[in-house]
Amino acid sequence: MRKYVVLTTKHHEGFCNWPSKYSWNWNSWDVGPHRDLVGDLVTSLRKKGLRFGAYHSLFEFFNPLFLEDKKNGFKTQDFVRMKTMPELYELVNQYKPDMVWSDGTETAVDTYWNSTNFLAWLYNDR
Repeated sequence: MRKYVVLTTKHHEGFCNWPSKYSWNWNSWDVGPHRDLVGDLVTSLRKKGLRFGAYHSLFEFFNPLFLEDKKNGFKTQDFVRMKTMPELYELVNQYKPDMVWSDGTETAVDTYWNSTNFLAWLYNDR
Protein backbone atom coordinates (compact mmCIF):
# COMPACT_ATOMS: atom_id res chain seq x y z
CA MET A 1 0.00 0.00 0.00
CA ARG A 2 1.36 3.43 -0.95
CA LYS A 3 0.86 6.17 1.58
CA TYR A 4 0.70 9.85 0.85
CA VAL A 5 -0.15 13.25 2.28
CA VAL A 6 -2.04 15.96 0.37
CA LEU A 7 -1.38 19.50 1.57
CA THR A 8 -3.51 22.54 0.83
CA THR A 9 -0.78 24.60 -0.82
CA LYS A 10 -3.21 27.45 -1.58
CA HIS A 11 -6.91 27.82 -0.82
CA HIS A 12 -9.54 30.25 -2.10
CA GLU A 13 -8.26 33.21 -0.05
CA GLY A 14 -5.02 33.05 -2.10
CA PHE A 15 -2.46 32.53 0.70
CA CYS A 16 0.38 30.31 -0.55
CA ASN A 17 2.14 27.94 1.84
CA TRP A 18 5.40 28.36 -0.06
CA PRO A 19 7.39 31.47 -1.04
CA SER A 20 5.69 31.93 -4.39
CA LYS A 21 6.98 34.78 -6.51
CA TYR A 22 3.42 35.08 -7.86
CA SER A 23 1.93 35.70 -4.43
CA TRP A 24 4.23 38.40 -3.12
CA ASN A 25 3.61 39.33 0.49
CA TRP A 26 0.75 36.83 0.83
CA ASN A 27 2.62 33.61 1.43
CA SER A 28 4.12 31.67 4.33
CA TRP A 29 7.59 33.09 3.76
CA ASP A 30 6.61 36.76 3.84
CA VAL A 31 3.78 36.53 6.41
CA GLY A 32 3.14 34.25 9.38
CA PRO A 33 5.68 31.49 10.04
CA HIS A 34 8.31 32.87 7.60
CA ARG A 35 8.95 29.34 6.37
CA ASP A 36 8.49 27.31 3.23
CA LEU A 37 5.79 25.01 4.63
CA VAL A 38 5.42 23.04 1.39
CA GLY A 39 9.18 22.50 1.14
CA ASP A 40 9.44 21.48 4.80
CA LEU A 41 6.67 18.91 4.38
CA VAL A 42 7.99 17.54 1.08
CA THR A 43 11.47 17.04 2.58
CA SER A 44 10.04 15.25 5.60
CA LEU A 45 7.71 13.03 3.56
CA ARG A 46 10.37 11.96 1.09
CA LYS A 47 12.76 11.04 3.92
CA LYS A 48 10.06 8.67 5.18
CA GLY A 49 9.29 7.24 1.74
CA LEU A 50 5.85 8.85 1.55
CA ARG A 51 4.30 10.51 -1.47
CA PHE A 52 3.31 14.17 -1.70
CA GLY A 53 0.09 15.52 -3.17
CA ALA A 54 -0.53 19.22 -3.75
CA TYR A 55 -4.00 20.73 -3.56
CA HIS A 56 -4.11 24.19 -5.20
CA SER A 57 -7.24 26.30 -5.52
CA LEU A 58 -7.73 27.63 -9.02
CA PHE A 59 -9.48 30.82 -7.97
CA GLU A 60 -9.20 33.40 -5.20
CA PHE A 61 -12.30 35.01 -3.71
CA PHE A 62 -10.94 38.56 -3.57
CA ASN A 63 -8.16 38.76 -6.14
CA PRO A 64 -8.76 41.89 -8.29
CA LEU A 65 -7.64 40.08 -11.45
CA PHE A 66 -10.10 37.25 -10.85
CA LEU A 67 -12.91 39.68 -10.03
CA GLU A 68 -12.22 41.61 -13.24
CA ASP A 69 -12.26 38.41 -15.33
CA LYS A 70 -15.53 37.43 -13.63
CA LYS A 71 -17.02 40.87 -14.35
CA ASN A 72 -16.03 40.36 -18.00
CA GLY A 73 -17.96 37.07 -18.11
CA PHE A 74 -14.66 35.18 -18.08
CA LYS A 75 -13.90 36.39 -21.60
CA THR A 76 -10.57 37.71 -20.30
CA GLN A 77 -8.00 35.45 -18.64
CA ASP A 78 -5.68 37.85 -16.84
CA PHE A 79 -6.00 36.02 -13.52
CA VAL A 80 -5.24 32.65 -15.10
CA ARG A 81 -2.35 34.01 -17.17
CA MET A 82 -0.72 36.09 -14.43
CA LYS A 83 -1.53 34.13 -11.25
CA THR A 84 -3.06 30.64 -11.40
CA MET A 85 -0.99 29.02 -14.13
CA PRO A 86 2.36 30.56 -13.10
CA GLU A 87 1.75 29.36 -9.53
CA LEU A 88 0.85 25.85 -10.66
CA TYR A 89 3.93 25.57 -12.88
CA GLU A 90 6.09 26.94 -10.06
CA LEU A 91 4.59 24.49 -7.56
CA VAL A 92 5.06 21.45 -9.81
CA ASN A 93 8.56 22.37 -10.97
CA GLN A 94 9.81 23.22 -7.49
CA TYR A 95 8.26 20.42 -5.40
CA LYS A 96 7.50 17.69 -7.95
CA PRO A 97 4.27 16.44 -6.36
CA ASP A 98 3.10 12.90 -7.08
CA MET A 99 -0.44 14.22 -7.39
CA VAL A 100 -1.99 17.61 -8.16
CA TRP A 101 -5.58 18.37 -7.26
CA SER A 102 -7.54 21.57 -7.82
CA ASP A 103 -11.08 22.78 -7.47
CA GLY A 104 -13.02 25.99 -7.68
CA THR A 105 -14.07 25.58 -11.28
CA GLU A 106 -17.80 26.05 -10.72
CA THR A 107 -17.47 29.76 -11.40
CA ALA A 108 -16.08 29.42 -14.93
CA VAL A 109 -15.72 26.84 -17.70
CA ASP A 110 -12.57 24.76 -18.23
CA THR A 111 -11.46 26.82 -21.22
CA TYR A 112 -11.17 29.89 -18.97
CA TRP A 113 -8.84 27.99 -16.62
CA ASN A 114 -6.67 26.71 -19.49
CA SER A 115 -6.60 23.44 -17.57
CA THR A 116 -6.25 21.17 -20.61
CA ASN A 117 -2.94 22.81 -21.59
CA PHE A 118 -1.66 22.48 -18.03
CA LEU A 119 -2.69 18.83 -17.84
CA ALA A 120 -1.08 18.09 -21.22
CA TRP A 121 2.18 19.65 -19.97
CA LEU A 122 1.93 17.80 -16.67
CA TYR A 123 1.48 14.38 -18.24
CA ASN A 124 3.53 14.75 -21.43
CA ASP A 125 6.40 17.11 -20.67
CA ARG A 126 6.88 16.97 -16.91
